Amino acid sequence: MSKKRGPRLKNKAEEQLAPPIAIGHVTLKVSDVGLAANFYRTLGLRPIFDREDLAILELRGGTHLILFRAPRKPKTARVRSFDFMVEDIEGAHAAMGRAGIEGTDIGEDKISGHLWFEITDPDGYILKVFSSHTEGRTV
Repeated sequence: MSKKRGPRLKNKAEEQLAPPIAIGHVTLKVSDVGLAANFYRTLGLRPIFDREDLAILELRGGTHLILFRAPRKPKTARVRSFDFMVEDIEGAHAAMGRAGIEGTDIGEDKISGHLWFEITDPDGYILKVFSSHTEGRTV
């Protein structure tokens, strides 16, 4: 049985259309929802819903970050299930620094060539922030 590939884009106009599907929700379990929600608001996420045990914040493209209160201190490490992307990596790095969010120096991913830095949220989750890889396409 041969494997069929999906349809190829026919022209540049089709390449500029926003994709018809997106990531709807990503989640984190946090020890203090209010503190975590403030942190993510400082990054630039839009608050949608906020209460003591749950907060929803929106990213560009409509993806929601859902913060659930953890029953005990979360086991934290590098977040590998998602990362963030910004149009202006140097500007975002500087703005976060001015807001009191310390990040690593900006580095370059040797595989993709994208620039990146890491920040740590109040629970100790280490989050990667990448430069945009949309190459001007609508997202």
